[in-house]
This record gives sequence, C-alpha cells and structure tokens, in this order.
Amino acid sequence: MALHPTDEEIRKIRLQLTQLVKALEQMPQKSPVPGHPTGLCVDSYLTEDDLVFQVDLPGVDQQDLKVSVSRNSMTIEGNRPRPTMDDNQTFIMAERPFGAFKRELDLPATVDTSKVEAMLKNGLLTVRIPRRPERRGQMREVSIRHLD
Repeated sequence: MALHPTDEEIRKIRLQLTQLVKALEQMPQKSPVPGHPTGLCVDSYLTEDDLVFQVDLPGVDQQDLKVSVSRNSMTIEGNRPRPTMDDNQTFIMAERPFGAFKRELDLPATVDTSKVEAMLKNGLLTVRIPRRPERRGQMREVSIRHLD
C-alpha cells in the first residue's frame, strides 16, 4: 500500500483548504472590546444639560444604523459591511469586526428620552439625551426630626 497521495488527491485537499479559508474569512470576528461581543466602543459623559454617548462606527452608513430608546435604556444596532477584497487577495490579519451588531445601554431616570438627538459624522455616532432639570442632582437640605 502506497503512502504517497496521488495528484488528484492533492488537488482535492488544496480545494478543500481553499474553501475552508474562504469560509473562515467570512465568519464574524470576535470583539476587540473585552466583555462586549458587539465590539462597540462607547464613551459617555455628562454636560450641564445632556447625557452624551459617543460610539465609534467607522464604515457604517446611516441607513444601516438604528438607535432606539425606552424609558430606561437605549439600543444601538446596525450592520458593519464586510471588507471587500479582490479574488487574488488574502487576509493576513483581520481584527476589524463586521456584520450585525447590537448594544443595549442602561439610562438613568434623570434623562428625558422624549427629546433624544443622534448624529453620525465621520464614523462617530453622538447621541445626546437631555437631563431633566428637576433631577440634575441639585443639593437640598433635609430636615432631621428628633426622636426621644
């Protein structure tokens, strides 16, 4: 029995390996952000008037993006396009995530979700949610009752 593969067997193995590599290239990538499978990098901060979220979304078009809010949460979802390559190109490294994503963020009760504004510019999504004037953490003195 011969241990050397025939030319036909080698051709079949090469074809299978090529198909495997192409299938692996099309799989969604793991998140570069630990703990967040979506890979969405989010910053949030307070201004005097707003709670602001900023999300890096390079390559995502406005029509592929949806932002929705409820009383106590905000959802950012969309689709990052898969990088296109010519047939004669092969990835050496692929760290940028692509495909569908969705991230839910908790909102404090101090914001007014009826007046949310969102803007996408140069791959940066900025969402501004006004703070309720009556709940901006203003200090007020609390009277203390004396109990005997």
